Amino acid sequence: MRLFLAYRFLKSKDNSGFINIISKISIIGIILGITVLITVMSVMNGFEQQLKDKVLGFTSHVTLYGENLNSIETITLMNELVDDQSILAYSFYNETESLLISNTQSSAALVRSVDPSLEANVNIIYDNIIQGDYKKMSDPKSIALGVGLANKLNVSIGDLIYLVSKPQDNNLSLLQNTQENYIVVAIFDVGLYEYNNSYAFKNIKEITPGKSEQANKIRIKLDNPLYARTFSESFNRKYSEIYSQDWTISHQSLFTAISNEKKVMFVILILIIAVASFNIVSSLLMLVKNKEKEISILKTLGASKSYIISIFLAQGIFLGLIGIFFGVLFGIFAANNINTIIDSLELIFDISLLPAEIYHLSEIPALIKLSDIQFIVIFSFIIIFISSLYPANRAASVNPADKLRGTN
Repeated sequence: MRLFLAYRFLKSKDNSGFINIISKISIIGIILGITVLITVMSVMNGFEQQLKDKVLGFTSHVTLYGENLNSIETITLMNELVDDQSILAYSFYNETESLLISNTQSSAALVRSVDPSLEANVNIIYDNIIQGDYKKMSDPKSIALGVGLANKLNVSIGDLIYLVSKPQDNNLSLLQNTQENYIVVAIFDVGLYEYNNSYAFKNIKEITPGKSEQANKIRIKLDNPLYARTFSESFNRKYSEIYSQDWTISHQSLFTAISNEKKVMFVILILIIAVASFNIVSSLLMLVKNKEKEISILKTLGASKSYIISIFLAQGIFLGLIGIFFGVLFGIFAANNINTIIDSLELIFDISLLPAEIYHLSEIPALIKLSDIQFIVIFSFIIIFISSLYPANRAASVNPADKLRGTN
């Protein structure tokens, strides 16, 4: 009976057109707010997931630090961990700050000396070679460059570049003795500006007899990156000469910043729903004013205060649920078709919203999470419920004696 009365009051022909317009505007506002909120949260989830995949694909789930980590003893230990299925793969390496010089340009770079066969199992560059052949990295005189670094040096496949390593004792007079030449055999694009413009890879195997590099780091790839902290702590308890650090420590600030941005964005966008809820307050207050005589009759017939409150509260919730329902539908649709929407906007306004040469994205990633939708629906419902309380209380406070007597 209460829901029937709530519906009759809401759809009554006696309601002014202005009340109906305000009600429709409030519904549209909630729909737009939830649609935008779901779409933005999904896109940010997609960016976060893609960033994690690329960062963890280029760096490592766990990094081991020590001396001479490509020794027979350490390699034996790593192979045992692989056999025990504690890790999926590993790759030892050495990283140095170096100066790369081509025939026309020069650039500073972080040069990693790696075993190409092991590195292919833990690094995403193997799957992101855009020019050349990664397999040619087996040649000790070969080098692979990030696409940004290759552009800085103005080199392509087959070109010769010189590598000047920083002397360990900072004696600049030794620079000449550390200069070696390499042939560019591969150029990679991992989709992250920092890595594309700063990193180069060369073979750690000795170039000349008696001159081999010692690795001081080992990259470890786990089956589940979320297990990294547990593995790292367990490893540090067992081995004292090698120190383990997981990605949650080395990249904590980056992913914390992303998480904080999502929270701030959620708060900003939820305000859209809050503003739309104020329209519900306005429409219900006008509806209460318009239905004072009917409310007075109900009270005279014995309707309690809570009964009146429930009628007008149901009206606000009804309007809100319509907005939530269609907002979720449109939000999921928009998130699943975000690239089509962006392409249409670029075509209509003749602009490039996400230039590929800057963002290195062929498409916008979107990841819809059920937990996000549930949280958005619950939070929106709470806002709408709270917004409907004041008009419902105003309706319950109508004095039937005054209204039926015709006095104000």
